[in-house]
Amino acid sequence: MTQPDESIAPSSIVIEYDRIPGEKESEFKKWQSEIRAGVSQFEGYVRTDVFPPIQGAQTKWYVAVHFDSPAHLSQWLDSDTRHALISRGKRRFGAYRYHVGNGLTGLEAWFAKRLDAEGKRSNPPAWKQNFAVLFGLYPTVMVETLLFRKLGLMASWALPYQMFINNLVSCSLLTWAVMPFVTWLLHFWLKPQQTQLKLNLIGALLVFVGYGLMVAVFRLLA
Repeated sequence: MTQPDESIAPSSIVIEYDRIPGEKESEFKKWQSEIRAGVSQFEGYVRTDVFPPIQGAQTKWYVAVHFDSPAHLSQWLDSDTRHALISRGKRRFGAYRYHVGNGLTGLEAWFAKRLDAEGKRSNPPAWKQNFAVLFGLYPTVMVETLLFRKLGLMASWALPYQMFINNLVSCSLLTWAVMPFVTWLLHFWLKPQQTQLKLNLIGALLVFVGYGLMVAVFRLLA
């Protein structure tokens, strides 16, 4: 099986716009549509997410543009197409702020190194991500809890300090050890383009059998 080039990290740019007056919202949305049309022509473009203001929670607009690599994102950022579009909008809607990051947010970061059939980076459905994370999280937390109890570590510490250290250790293990193994083990099931009912059932069965075995083992050890 050919392994993906893991040196290429997904990249995104998140743009923050100050409050857009109501009379300008229609024009602002039209301008964002023009930007989406322009950026979609560039190699490596994945998608654009637009987050409008939420009454009582936030007054700003946020736009996240996702590419499959820092190099492709840079091509868009440095392009004449983008500069022309941004300059026109800046004159009309004022200043903006943005942050460029390598990687994705949320659970996607643990799955982002998988490739689809066309060689593009993509992610499995959210429900599969949740089941996969639980598949790695549960044994990690249980082993850590049993080990700390056995060694008597932090027994005299206040609960907030214990939880902080426990979470720090768990997150570190998940990111650098557990989830890479889980995504490798379940790669046939986690493929975004996986639509075969048989393989989906096999993957789900494997996950739930694993849950049952882990609970049984830790029940004996606890």
